[in-house]
Amino acid sequence: MAGTGTAHLRDDDVLLRVEELVVEFPAGKGRRVHAVSGISFDVLEGETLGLVGESGCGKSTTGRAVIQLPAPTSGTVTLGDVEVSGLKGEALRQVRSELQMIFQDPISSLNPRRKVRESVAEGLRIWGRSREEVDAKVAEVFDAVGMNVELVGDRRPNEFSGGQCQRISIARALAMDPKILICDEPVSALDVSVQAQVINLLEDMKRRYGLTMIFIAHDLGVVKSISDRVMVMYLGKVCEVAPSDELFADPQHHYSRLLIESIPSHDPDARLEPATGAVEMPSPIDPPSGCRFRTRCPAAQDLCSSTEPELREVRPGHFVACHFPEVGGR
Repeated sequence: MAGTGTAHLRDDDVLLRVEELVVEFPAGKGRRVHAVSGISFDVLEGETLGLVGESGCGKSTTGRAVIQLPAPTSGTVTLGDVEVSGLKGEALRQVRSELQMIFQDPISSLNPRRKVRESVAEGLRIWGRSREEVDAKVAEVFDAVGMNVELVGDRRPNEFSGGQCQRISIARALAMDPKILICDEPVSALDVSVQAQVINLLEDMKRRYGLTMIFIAHDLGVVKSISDRVMVMYLGKVCEVAPSDELFADPQHHYSRLLIESIPSHDPDARLEPATGAVEMPSPIDPPSGCRFRTRCPAAQDLCSSTEPELREVRPGHFVACHFPEVGGR
């Protein structure tokens, strides 16, 4: 994923397979923003895959590309036996009900002019469900997120707190009976005291509805608590993919290690900022040659500038894209 290799799992339970995903945007004067550059990964049925990295690494773009919003520049996304990336029109609409997304800002993600029961019911009505079916499903998902539709359903988003709006957003996603729930920074806009409540709710919903989740976040503590596996991204590439406990106990990529070591332990207001000196992240318009992390890597050598590292399996299910990984370094 960070090179020519892939992190495909040899497992019959793969629900989502992404291959050579590329997402680029025009930047004017003939230039392109290389947001995501040829990444490949799998998501197993029933698991939570965490996507982590600094702002601008491409993790949110990856999540949106999975549901084709917008469609990727190239590459394939396959859900079960269906290649989503090759669908258009009605065929794509049919599949999108199985891929639902929860966004970072819960208040702005809800229509301010609509009652919240209408927002949750909208997808069901578009699909032509009867009024009885819609009412029953809306009541069910409101109850699932700990809210009574009869008491709150006729209120509008500005009458709720951020945490309550996120619960409503989760209810809206669940109403469509999705196979995969993509959570794009779902707690970063919430107070710390509310974050744990929403994380617990997502875990409860995963068990209750048999969901598979992609959880995108910059907060490694949150990702560690909710994820079965974690994928670390940097500047449009993937550095490392591993089981959550293994990654946090013994990261093999230098960037993963720096991320984990930069987790604030005492200051709750500290921001995640890898300890890579004063060197800033390069521009995605003109990324470095070879390994994209080499300009900030403490172990970079000449090979890193000339040759892109191939993602390889260093342990069962543990993939690293580095010429000089820190094997056994922790």
